[in-house]
Amino acid sequence: MPRAAETKTLWLLFIITCTLAVAAYSQALDISAFITLGASSQSFEGIQQKSISVSPGATDIAILRLLVPIAIFFLFRAVSTGDDSALRLLRLLGAWGSSIVVGALIQFFVDPDHIVLADKLHYKESLTGPFVNRNNAAAYIGLILQILLALMLYGQRVAPSGKLVSRWMTPSLFALGVFALLLTKSRAGIAAAIFGCLLMAALLRAYSSGGRARQKQPMATPSLFMGSLILLCIALFGQGAIIRLTTEKLADGRVCTYNSILSGIMADANFWVGTGFGAFRSAFPPYRSADCGINGIWDRAHNSLLEGTFGLGAIFLVALMCGIWILCRAYLGGMKLRRRFRPFAALGISATIALLAHSLIDFPLQIPGINNLFAAVAGIAFGISCQDKSNIGLHEISGNTTFKQLT
Repeated sequence: MPRAAETKTLWLLFIITCTLAVAAYSQALDISAFITLGASSQSFEGIQQKSISVSPGATDIAILRLLVPIAIFFLFRAVSTGDDSALRLLRLLGAWGSSIVVGALIQFFVDPDHIVLADKLHYKESLTGPFVNRNNAAAYIGLILQILLALMLYGQRVAPSGKLVSRWMTPSLFALGVFALLLTKSRAGIAAAIFGCLLMAALLRAYSSGGRARQKQPMATPSLFMGSLILLCIALFGQGAIIRLTTEKLADGRVCTYNSILSGIMADANFWVGTGFGAFRSAFPPYRSADCGINGIWDRAHNSLLEGTFGLGAIFLVALMCGIWILCRAYLGGMKLRRRFRPFAALGISATIALLAHSLIDFPLQIPGINNLFAAVAGIAFGISCQDKSNIGLHEISGNTTFKQLT
């Protein structure tokens, strides 16, 4: 069982989740009888439909998509009962994600006209893996790269006892992941992945214990070699992303759409009660500015923060800020408390911030394939960060080589 402080934190996260679910479900209820309550309901005069949500039928599936990653977070926290189990789970996630990345590379070069077995209709010149959108593929690969980087940094702190092949495996997969990331040609995805990896390194540098330098570590040579290979990959295969970054502007109507969404949030009582969780496709057209053009149907806002506020109202912002504060507070506590496992606490922070930054111009957190993996990583990192000091002491003693020799 987790210690008392962590139990309170988990209960607080559970309460926030229930509050969001109740708020989303209440938007689909018939409120026509409450709109005529007099002066106290004057701010709701702009609501003409019987329910707050303009598409009540979309509420159930939207709530399910909200609850599944949160349930995965609690599940992976529950099974991360110790450092060893958490480390095994992270290695399993890294291996699973790396296999998907390798499979995506193979299909991109062998059969670029298909996504697994389905016909590929869009982004044929970019690697998308099992995703339709290259930005989502880049977000997934970026998350895998951060997992692999955390494992490599952990390997530098603890001399691995495995064979030489195992020491080269993680850096090699990391290099392949960088290669695949560049082939997506996603500007935001590449930038978010680089930002996440740099943030992890900066956090570890800032929280370094300042102990004796670990030279001649078995992971140092493979890491340096693969770092050089990564730079070579960027120079040779990053031209597509560089060209898009330097020649193409954000001219797909997103900036104009953001202004329209902000206008919709401030219209009537939308900021307080929202327009319906999961109903963006139906609720956005009345607020869509003619200056943005008439081409296409916007079923997502390409900004998860704006879309969440547009759908749920102010309660979404409050819940989001509270959730981020709770998670980052736990991860920062792990950065201070943990030593060998500090890279995994840094992974929790970097993955959270990088995906949130990417979500400002895209919707990776709304894709189940990405948010489920992120929830699993967040749950494991949370469990590692909140380990009891007594358990940490016992684990470090049992892992000491001298102690093993004496016993």
